[in-house]
Amino acid sequence: MIEEYDLCFCGDIYADDPSNLFIGEKLEKIFSHSKYVIANLETPIVVDKELKPMNKYSALKTKPEIVDFLKKMNIKAVSLANNHIMDYGEKAADYTREILAKEKIMNYGYGKTIGEAFSPCTLDFDEKKIGIIGLTTTYAPEALSRGDKPGVAGLRVVTRINLDPREVLEEPAPPYIVKGEILKEDMEYLKNIIYNNKRKLDYLIIHPHWGVGLAPYNKVVLEYVKELAKNIIDFGGDMIVGGHPHAIQPIESCNGKLVFYSLGNFVFYPLMHEMENLGLVIAVKLDNRSVDIYFVEQKNNIVEALDNIRERVETQYFKYLALANKAYLREKDSHFELIF
Repeated sequence: MIEEYDLCFCGDIYADDPSNLFIGEKLEKIFSHSKYVIANLETPIVVDKELKPMNKYSALKTKPEIVDFLKKMNIKAVSLANNHIMDYGEKAADYTREILAKEKIMNYGYGKTIGEAFSPCTLDFDEKKIGIIGLTTTYAPEALSRGDKPGVAGLRVVTRINLDPREVLEEPAPPYIVKGEILKEDMEYLKNIIYNNKRKLDYLIIHPHWGVGLAPYNKVVLEYVKELAKNIIDFGGDMIVGGHPHAIQPIESCNGKLVFYSLGNFVFYPLMHEMENLGLVIAVKLDNRSVDIYFVEQKNNIVEALDNIRERVETQYFKYLALANKAYLREKDSHFELIF
């Protein structure tokens, strides 16, 4: 029997041919029983053949049919705060927003000004208001919104390399010598954004795009990500739902608030590089403060929820890591339940 959910978050969504995407019956039931289904749309919709991609590592685009897939999922809102929404420039990003608005799908995390980019998506629940703020620490420099410049709601990260000559001679090229730190002025800006919006809302969720997207480092929760998560909770955020690594990362209880570091992919079609085909869908019931955690698996162009999580090594390891991070999961046949 499927529960009734207030919020349902999915991971990253991309497809070069959206008309060929399908979701399974179990997922359809979960989404149909959710008031608001939310995801990260990891691509602009591009129809203008004259538009050229940015000069970057990977540029993605999709077709208008992606909206039909989002509607099949009962999607009500998407984050555009990611490293791909501006891959074909401002014109494609604006067109994407227009298509979404026409189909009554809310979006956030991109705007014509920095204030608009950081504005929360507001969801109504009777007399309560839930806000979601999208932000990203990964983006091409041209995509960042500053002042009145259109772009994504981004935080600038300073990358430092800490060299100890004796250490690097004995252990050449170790990845752990690299450290990251959010610029203080950007952290202060985020603090004010969260504080000012929290006063108008009953519950505030932060939806960040952060970390590393390439294997094998996408399994690691970076130190700057952990520090940013702690600051977001200290500033007043009530829950964090992260993405970008294209792999499931652990969850954590931070001062009684839940941090999902990465839901992984919901669907990335076709799968690229060494991406995993497992992701998370988290379904939230606000009244009794619980989250049901489902594992979803992409097989070619079909995504479906797993039947029996007791049979998978990956799901049991996820439970073990959650326990180590003070997030206690109750095991059901098809999902984990977490009380927060």
